[in-house]
Amino acid sequence: MIAIVTDSSVGYSTAEIADRGIVSVVPLNYYIGGKNYEEKASDKNGAFMPAVEGAPCKTAQPALNNFIQTFTSLTAKGCDVICIVLSSALSGTYSSAKFAAQQVGGNIRVIDSRTIGAGMHLLVDEAVNLVKAGVEFGRAVEMLEALKSKIGIVFTVETLDNLIAGGRLNTGKAKTNLNFRPVFELKAKILFKGNARGSRERLDEMIAAVPSNARRIIVCRCGEQTDVSSLTEMLKASHPNVYIHQRVLGPVLSIHIGRGAFGVAYVTKD
Repeated sequence: MIAIVTDSSVGYSTAEIADRGIVSVVPLNYYIGGKNYEEKASDKNGAFMPAVEGAPCKTAQPALNNFIQTFTSLTAKGCDVICIVLSSALSGTYSSAKFAAQQVGGNIRVIDSRTIGAGMHLLVDEAVNLVKAGVEFGRAVEMLEALKSKIGIVFTVETLDNLIAGGRLNTGKAKTNLNFRPVFELKAKILFKGNARGSRERLDEMIAAVPSNARRIIVCRCGEQTDVSSLTEMLKASHPNVYIHQRVLGPVLSIHIGRGAFGVAYVTKD
């Protein structure tokens, strides 16, 4: 049997984890005012935004022992393990998982997703589908490695403070002054696309970044109240045959991009 391990940036709910059946989620860590928390399933983190905005925050990769315990438990059951984690350019999670796999032994393959959040959601869903379809371990790993290049994220933020504080962005040309807001792509690391003037130009730039052959699309937002209705309607118009999924980001990603941020994750056809 093949088991899939991922990290909590995937954003699955408790029900989604249960529905997939073969997925184990290792929690990322975050700190609010010096107090440590483990990121849980998306429906189990509570109302974290007021706390995130009210005190100094930082995030950390999963504890090494969490990966070791998870891998040990699965290999003891006779499972082969595919572990899909967030981009190594943004976190030490990949290195931690690789080290844990070496310590445990067994047939464990750790994949650097080169994405995060909703992009991870898309990749892990594909892994689940491959396993349920009976695809052999080595072939499944090959297909997932190839699929990574077909997954992308475009996003925007209301403030650069969070990205800069978290060390994920140098100020460069990005700006949020006056009526300008930056648009970024995530391809392994955060890439600045341009500064958009006004809300319509910002949405137009984001829509233009989503390929016409996208076969799955997820709209994600930081904070329940962030309005993504216009973006969603524009995506429905540009991709009329694709169902537009909706996700709210968890605490770890929210700490890094701040309230009001929103984006689109997609995977293209073969």
